[in-house]
Parts: sequence; structure tokens; C-alpha cells
Amino acid sequence: MAISGHLWGIPDIVLTINVTDFFLSEGEIVSTRGRKSKENRRFFARKGDRVNGKPLIVLINNGSASASEIVAGALKDHKRAIILGSKTYGKGSVQSIIPLKNKGAIRLTVAKYYLPSGKSISEVGVSPDIEISEQDEEFKIKTETDNQLNYAIKLLNG
Repeated sequence: MAISGHLWGIPDIVLTINVTDFFLSEGEIVSTRGRKSKENRRFFARKGDRVNGKPLIVLINNGSASASEIVAGALKDHKRAIILGSKTYGKGSVQSIIPLKNKGAIRLTVAKYYLPSGKSISEVGVSPDIEISEQDEEFKIKTETDNQLNYAIKLLNG
């Protein structure tokens, strides 16, 4: 699964939970903690890994943020996937959008996302199990210059 370069913005938490749940058979996926108790929530996987434990490698990089960090972090914490690439962006905040009378809006951080391990995603991101940096400025996804993908293929092929 390649989620490198995915700045999914304000995550659709239901979609994020469903994607992660597809690969997990149980356990916490993510939690939120805020100043107010109503902002504290926990989300769990339902019984049944839909791919029956098949090997999974997740590619991440500094462009991976928000929802993609939740997916990668939960799969890493549950030891369900090998996380390969470079550290993610670190955007683990829950935001509310408050409309203004002048048709503008303010984004207010009301809580932070926490992985099953208890680590906050905010500002620290998710670190890969195997650090593989892009080789140079000419890097292009799904080409021979994609050393992260090439490494993942070698791992899967043994």
C-alpha cells in the first residue's frame, strides 16, 4: 500500500477507520484527546482481517499526513505491516472549522490523534520500520527511480 505523498487533509475519520480495519482483526486503531471530554474518543477494529494476514508493506514519506499517518501508525503498532520509507509529516490534529460572518473561517485544533501505542502523531509523525529515502530530485513514483517501491517488491519476493 503506497500512502507516501498523501496529504489527506482533515481526515474523514470513518473512511480512515474503515481502511485500517480492512487489515486488522481487532484492537484500537486511533484515539483522540482534547481539552473537553466530549473530544476524547476511541476507534476499534471489528473482528476479521479481510486479507487473512497476507503480508503487507506500507510506503510512507514526509508527504504522508493526517489520515495516512493514522493508517500507517495503527498497522505498525499492531505489527500488521512493515512500514517502509521516511518519517511522515506529523499532522495529527483534530480540527473544527468555525465559519465567520465575513464568509471566512477559522480552523481550531480541538484535539490530537493518538496511535494504539499511546504516541501522538502531532509534530512527530510516524517513523518507518525500514528507512529508505528517495534517491534524488529525479525521483518518480512507480518507475525504476522509485527505490522505496523497488525495495518493497524485493522484500515481498523474498
